Amino acid sequence: MRYLITGIAILLTLQACNKNCSEVNSDISGGIVKTYDFGNCLIYAQLDSHRVISTDTGWISYKKKYLGNCNPAGLENIDFSQNMLVGYKVTEFGCNLGMHRKLIVDETAKTYTYQVRVEVCGGCNSRLSSPNWVLMPQLPPGYTMRFETVRE
Repeated sequence: MRYLITGIAILLTLQACNKNCSEVNSDISGGIVKTYDFGNCLIYAQLDSHRVISTDTGWISYKKKYLGNCNPAGLENIDFSQNMLVGYKVTEFGCNLGMHRKLIVDETAKTYTYQVRVEVCGGCNSRLSSPNWVLMPQLPPGYTMRFETVRE
């Protein structure tokens, strides 16, 4: 009987997890150009916290160090004269996560803030994370980069 009750509880939990989680989506806004797709190399492109790659030299170095076990030949070219590649790892617990990525430019404070607003579809206790790699305009001279997570 105890196993039956435990099985029903697990089944109900799994059903609750998947109920509305398919409606959770991710998007970009502000000055973000686009999300960057590492394709099959994504498993090697993970982060501990955040990273800004703003030059061809930095990109070549990153690929040699982290993507050596993957064939990076298929990766999209990045025009570092216009854009930089920025990653910001966010980890939460839930069934599904929606990552709402936004670049906030403050000309008075001379900052770029990469904000990730996390929408969590709860009911599960799965550890989920995203490196949130995006392309955004190059940081103007004299500006600093900030990272911010907003949890809903």
